Amino acid sequence: MEHFGIARPLATHWRRASCAEMDCPHYIWGWETLIDERTDFGKMQADYIRHKSGREFKEEVLANGLIRFEFHAGQRCFREHKVPLEREPLLTRGVPRLPVEMGRWIWEFNQNSYNLNQRRKQG
Repeated sequence: MEHFGIARPLATHWRRASCAEMDCPHYIWGWETLIDERTDFGKMQADYIRHKSGREFKEEVLANGLIRFEFHAGQRCFREHKVPLEREPLLTRGVPRLPVEMGRWIWEFNQNSYNLNQRRKQG
């Protein structure tokens, strides 16, 4: 007799996973972070990025006083990725991937759509 609707038990043991193993979009396409250095928290974030993060980036001061840090693709992001121990690595599961160019286009399209929507809301 088959039992449908039985959930898989929750994982109890986890391990750290790399950005590459997780197909992290930040790792694949790069990312940007906006920081307000006029605040104490923003100063701490910017100091960490500049002096302690070990990541490559470009820095740009924006007209509104924010700092944009643009991080290159192919480097570890700031998230801590974890996977259950019983899961085999993503890289060995044969999951089809989008070509990098198409994925980058989709990411940029989403970013531009979001930015346009934010400007529309501001008036």
